[in-house]
Amino acid sequence: MILDDIWTISAWESIRCALPENKKGSRVIITTRNEDVAKTCCSHPQDWIYKIQRLSDATSRELFFKKIFGSADKLPTDDLEEVSNSILKKCGGLPLAIESIGSLLASKINRSKQEWQKVCDNLGSELESNPTLEGAKQVLTLSYDDLPYHLKACFLYLSIFPENYVIKRGPLVRRWIAEGFVSQRHGLSMEQVAESYFDEFVARSIVQPVRIDWNGKVRSCRVHDIMLEVIVSKSLEENFASFLCDNTSLLVSHDKIRRLSIHSCHKLVQTTSASVSHVRSFTMSASVEEVPFFFPQLRLLRVLDMQGCSYLSMNTLECICKFFQLKYLSLRNTKVCKLPRLLGNLKLLETLDIRATLVKKLPASAKNLSCMKHLLVGHKEQLTRTASVKYLKPCSGVEMAPGVVKNMAALQSLVHIMVKEQSLVLREIGLLQKLRKLNVLFRNVEVNWKAFVESLGKLASSLSSLSIHILDEKEHSSSLDILAYVESPPLLLTNFSLTGKLKSLPPWISSLRNVSRFTVRKTQLHAEAIEVLGDLPNLLYLKLYHNSYVDDCIVFCSGKFTKLCMLVIDNLENTEMVRFEEGSVPNLERLTLSFLREPKDGISGLQNLQKLREIEFFGNIILSVVNKVVSCVKTHPNHPRVIGDKWNIVTEYA
Repeated sequence: MILDDIWTISAWESIRCALPENKKGSRVIITTRNEDVAKTCCSHPQDWIYKIQRLSDATSRELFFKKIFGSADKLPTDDLEEVSNSILKKCGGLPLAIESIGSLLASKINRSKQEWQKVCDNLGSELESNPTLEGAKQVLTLSYDDLPYHLKACFLYLSIFPENYVIKRGPLVRRWIAEGFVSQRHGLSMEQVAESYFDEFVARSIVQPVRIDWNGKVRSCRVHDIMLEVIVSKSLEENFASFLCDNTSLLVSHDKIRRLSIHSCHKLVQTTSASVSHVRSFTMSASVEEVPFFFPQLRLLRVLDMQGCSYLSMNTLECICKFFQLKYLSLRNTKVCKLPRLLGNLKLLETLDIRATLVKKLPASAKNLSCMKHLLVGHKEQLTRTASVKYLKPCSGVEMAPGVVKNMAALQSLVHIMVKEQSLVLREIGLLQKLRKLNVLFRNVEVNWKAFVESLGKLASSLSSLSIHILDEKEHSSSLDILAYVESPPLLLTNFSLTGKLKSLPPWISSLRNVSRFTVRKTQLHAEAIEVLGDLPNLLYLKLYHNSYVDDCIVFCSGKFTKLCMLVIDNLENTEMVRFEEGSVPNLERLTLSFLREPKDGISGLQNLQKLREIEFFGNIILSVVNKVVSCVKTHPNHPRVIGDKWNIVTEYA
């Protein structure tokens, strides 16, 4: 029995009661777009979920041309090849989209490049008006119609992002909150509620996951091109959002614009008849070459995202300081080097994202930002895990004037703040009782560690992510050993990162029952530290970066690291052997390696890693090491692939 397109758990439960448990071996197949429905259908151990993958490029082409020409053997003429590829890219392997657009093109008498290009460029209007695409539109519109009321605005909000844009989880949920789309729930923060919305979109297949953590959490996503056309159409219909696109035409259905997104990569048109005085949200693509003439009129803005924009003058920044309703401001990845002294006028601001800018210090007026929840500044090291890469940027942070942090009592995220002297900020941090994420950088100072340790003790009940980074390269620089004296350690940590000298791990590390990600750099740890980390019950990622471990042998013992699924070993100078004993790291799926030289005693025990799927070599790839690993995994029951990533060029060895 096949039950196609079950949308709700209640619908399945109504059907389920009619299916007798008579053990006669019947098979019931259910299709659904909702992952929660699929999980509910699997009530017995023998039940399982098959996630249908999108069609490959080759299969997509075959279906597309079969629909148009009646046979997959008939190929388009050379002039149609390029536009065919563009159309298939928009379809993104979705059979419904390929069939629908293929049927539309098959119905056209004139099969010229110009005609096909017209369909490709105007897919949104074709979805609206062409009866051949009505089926596709109805199916995709069902995704919107089936949403509960509180998710519909969040769904339409996806329309503001350009085609193929990778949408990051964190910024999106913070924008939803700033827009007022998220309702408070008892016992949950607004951020937790908003994240549940994001997860529901993933479960309903409304968005496509792009980056997924090893714990299954989707970190970024993309909206399918055809789905995006439907969302944009719906947004215009409901006057939810307006768009300025590449052809410099303003897509707007009403006189009053509520949310404006500029995707143009050209100079903007300097006139518009529509009123912008009611705009609440303004998003400007990084490719836009100038700030629009109407920018000073956006006095009611709640959300302003100018990430990546290269043309931000001090006049523009001073203008922003007059947007008194602003709750969300992103200047991330811009060339801004100084913030206006009147920044403190934005008293309702909840998120300030100036990561990857040249800003080194916040103005004194920032102490007036009492509503601030997420202060995201500075930047971390490049994700490249090799110290020899010339373009590797070191960590950088932003200094805080006395009193600034103390007045931000609502802070939940404080990322990449810089401490250079006996700073009062170390004491002020302890006053932030809602702080969940803290990243502190120390440079060339004899830190007032006592104040910092006391502050950490006061945050024990709230802190879930902690990063401490000593940038001092001097031989007698500060040590992290003082962490052993934290009286009330933050035992709720899920993410912990340490950079700096450490004779041994603080004794309370063994009590971190919730930590899933642990990263160390320059700690100079020994074998007993690996023993301690191996007993952490929920550790999923372990990243041992440069000079984090100094013994010549690193052994993963039997019964240790029972949940670890990703391990990074990067440029450990003294390493002569890496060994995985039988029964160690039973769930490891990905192993990432980088060596300064070939380990004398090699890498052994890979055959004991039963779930291993991928071994990745980074940076200084030593072919003799790679060849030995390739030879070893040939007999591995899981047949893991071996790849090398150097200068972002991926080579597959096995």
